[in-house]
Amino acid sequence: MTTVYIPYGNKKIPLEIPEKNLVLSADFPFPEGIQDIQGRVLEALENPVAGPAFSSYSGKGKKVVILTDNFARLTPADKLLPIILRKIKEAGGKAEILVASGALREMNEAELNRKFGEAVLASGVPVYQSVCRNRWEFEFIGETSLGTPVNVHRKFLEADFRIAVTMTQATLWGYGGGGSMILPGVCSYETIEWNHRLCTGRYSGLGYEPPQNILRQDIEEAMQMAGLHMSLLVVLNPGMQIINVEAGETIAAHRKSVKAYDRYYTFDLSQLPQGQLDIGISGSFPGDRFFAHSCWPIANLNFFVKEGGTIILATPAEGGLAHFAYAKDYMPPTRDKMQKLYEDFFYSKQPFWHGCLWRPILKVLAKKNAIVVTEKDRLPLFAEVQIPAVSSADEALIMAMDRHGKEATVGFFPYGKWILPKGLHS
Repeated sequence: MTTVYIPYGNKKIPLEIPEKNLVLSADFPFPEGIQDIQGRVLEALENPVAGPAFSSYSGKGKKVVILTDNFARLTPADKLLPIILRKIKEAGGKAEILVASGALREMNEAELNRKFGEAVLASGVPVYQSVCRNRWEFEFIGETSLGTPVNVHRKFLEADFRIAVTMTQATLWGYGGGGSMILPGVCSYETIEWNHRLCTGRYSGLGYEPPQNILRQDIEEAMQMAGLHMSLLVVLNPGMQIINVEAGETIAAHRKSVKAYDRYYTFDLSQLPQGQLDIGISGSFPGDRFFAHSCWPIANLNFFVKEGGTIILATPAEGGLAHFAYAKDYMPPTRDKMQKLYEDFFYSKQPFWHGCLWRPILKVLAKKNAIVVTEKDRLPLFAEVQIPAVSSADEALIMAMDRHGKEATVGFFPYGKWILPKGLHS
């Protein structure tokens, strides 16, 4: 037997897998985090991938807006912002922080503290949060070539210099970071919905970049229209330490950051023994409090697990299902249920902005099985959305082995939310 340790929130749970069945372990080694983060951030800002250096923008009397992501992303803003704020102050500029909330709720006090830290919050720098439904806070600036009307937050547009501070990771609509700090980050609800209608388009999903990914293409066009001058992007290891920093003109910096991400988090499918797997096993990150954020490995492991196979996902989901709860009306995802989903999109009974998250999961569940490992008191939640759930990883593996037989091939992907096949956008 081989023992693997599945990430499960803030801890890891052991699982014994027969050696003959475990044909792949993606428990790769990762580099340690950068020691001098402040120095590395400053180096990236002053030596950008493309575009002018940070210091050329932040002059005396200039108003500088710093975009940050919210509770749904794990970006360590508390480690990245101090050097930026210090350089703005030294140059005589005036800084403001604008949280790019997209269509999500505002952060509460505890979440603001976790994101920014006491030092930033006590610095006197104003922190605002974009609320997409406050229509009066947004200004219409035009349409993208794909027909999306772009309404951007006025605080962003009124600034002399605009910089986004975020992270690069695989998402269910391509890669996060960069242009997505504008759309959906600081755009109105109407703009977000117009853009997210494109989530049903080919290649507008996991691991693809423009020009294939038209949803992302639309995002980047809106970003350029809005005038985001610079982005600072980091890549994290599974321990949430910063291992790569890029800065510069947003598209160029994002592309370079994606290449760095792919070096650590992609796997060559041709190296899969015996073809696609019968069973794939994944854990979850500490920051993924809601199943709406910890469910993503089901989509990622779709690339690695064969049709009819089983994906085991371990997640405490201490915050509950969040907006994945809306998926219950379309489970199990039969042809008729999926037809109903598209009708509900069309008649605005379901918004695209959250449907684009759980729709990809439903598409996988239509062809593959999933078993969730979670806490006993959460089992009724998964019964509501008709996803089998148990409170033991051993029980989940037994269920999967009973389904696929004693010779079933098993792959272990501890951080399945971030792993991708190589070459999706090459």
